[in-house]
Amino acid sequence: MRWADFLQRLRGDGRDGERQRWLAILGLNRQLAAADGRAAVLTVLVDEAVRLFGAERGFLIVRADNSRGYSVEVARSLDREAVARPERKLSSTIVQRVLAAGEGLFSEDAQTDALAAAQSVADLRLRSVLCMPLRVGEQVLGLLYLDHRFQAGAFGEEDLPWLMAFADQAAIVWHLHGLLAENEAQKAQLAEQNESLRATVAAQARALADPAPVPGRERLRHPMPSIIGHSPALLRVLHVLDRVADTELPVLLTGESGTGKEVAARALHLAGSRRRGEFVGVNVAAIQGELLASELFGHQKGAFTGADHDRSGLLRRADGGTLFLDEITEMDVELQAQLLRALEERRVRPVGSDREFAIDVRVLAATNQDPREAIARGRLREDLYFRLAVVTVHLPPLRERENDIDELARHLVQGLANEHGRPAPELGAEFLAALRARPWPGNVRQLKNELQRVFALADAGELRADQLSPPEQGSFSDAAPLELAQLEQWAIERALQRANGNKAEAARLLGIGRRTLYDKLKARGPGGRGR
Repeated sequence: MRWADFLQRLRGDGRDGERQRWLAILGLNRQLAAADGRAAVLTVLVDEAVRLFGAERGFLIVRADNSRGYSVEVARSLDREAVARPERKLSSTIVQRVLAAGEGLFSEDAQTDALAAAQSVADLRLRSVLCMPLRVGEQVLGLLYLDHRFQAGAFGEEDLPWLMAFADQAAIVWHLHGLLAENEAQKAQLAEQNESLRATVAAQARALADPAPVPGRERLRHPMPSIIGHSPALLRVLHVLDRVADTELPVLLTGESGTGKEVAARALHLAGSRRRGEFVGVNVAAIQGELLASELFGHQKGAFTGADHDRSGLLRRADGGTLFLDEITEMDVELQAQLLRALEERRVRPVGSDREFAIDVRVLAATNQDPREAIARGRLREDLYFRLAVVTVHLPPLRERENDIDELARHLVQGLANEHGRPAPELGAEFLAALRARPWPGNVRQLKNELQRVFALADAGELRADQLSPPEQGSFSDAAPLELAQLEQWAIERALQRANGNKAEAARLLGIGRRTLYDKLKARGPGGRGR
């Protein structure tokens, strides 16, 4: 026996109206739960409402961003047929009034009560009207609109609480179907992102681990001209950056100080789809405590001493663009938890405010520390690390990019010349060889600083090796092991400087015999002998 027939037998002779409606609402729950998808749910809802309340037609209306402010999603007649051109078949006055008020509306005869003044009511010759919002909590999902054009009194005041109960039940089921559909969409999206992530990480691992020669810069989809060099170590990094540039994946840039992590972050931003948005960078180690929270999340006026105006914060400023968090391991751990929440929920709450703002930000982070060690020391939250390090790119130190030093030096000197409005000086072979011979523990930053000094002090023409500052004694502490000959040469030059050229005194400082020192100087070339 069909459920509808079973209900009809339970309803009896029609005098048991309340029992009939209770059973109908119970039956509605079963039909809605069995319906497959949103369209079927809404159709069942409207058909049952028309039948239960004796309407001629029923409409399911949702809010819409159009000239009317709403659209008709389902329109059904008493014979369970679709109503053609439904927007023309209902009263816009009634719909807009219920949407605005959020309360139900009832008319026994719209031609004789206050609704008669509405042009749409007159044009449609409406008689009986019953309209109720479908609400879940404070959210109005839509409206259930029932009418009868040919019969006044088709609905009575006693129908309102029943229609309200009907609408509440229907709204809950409709909302659940919507949540299920949203969950399925998110599940599919997550599966797609995971697959993309696996492919990206696998490609990254292959690119970084493969000792075979990597393709040249001509194979890059994004040239990234701000990253200078063609060494194999740099090319491997460039090809990983190239793969992730067009994605929304967070990237953690690691490497020693001065290796160009911010340059790489800017290059990623300019190569990706967010390049029209703003690139916002902050060194979190330079700002502490409440000031950093205010800098990131913004603050409301009066939130703390000195907060004399509202501040939007860097997360909102970077909306639609990229936020670069340098030295992330130096951020306070409690603030890391707040940052993680903002990134996960894509919403930010300014300090001292109870209002939240939606954000759409790609986050790039950097550290010169080993993130795993930082986690072990309690300096970096593991959950934030996994959120930021979806892709990790390690920038090589300059000592692993010796072939790039000539190109870097020419690029930096040309930039200095442009900045000062001077012709770019020549960089002779001896000068470049001297640059390549140094360990550069401060990496590209140290190279740039040294070239700035030489450029400022040198005369026009060619930069010479003897214009370079002597290597600092402590400069070897952070560097990779040098060739023994390089270390020996540096030690001899340092000793001669301290001895003002006196070779006997230099030998004493070195703890070697004078003859040994003479032999080493002779091996270096002319000018080895002296007093």
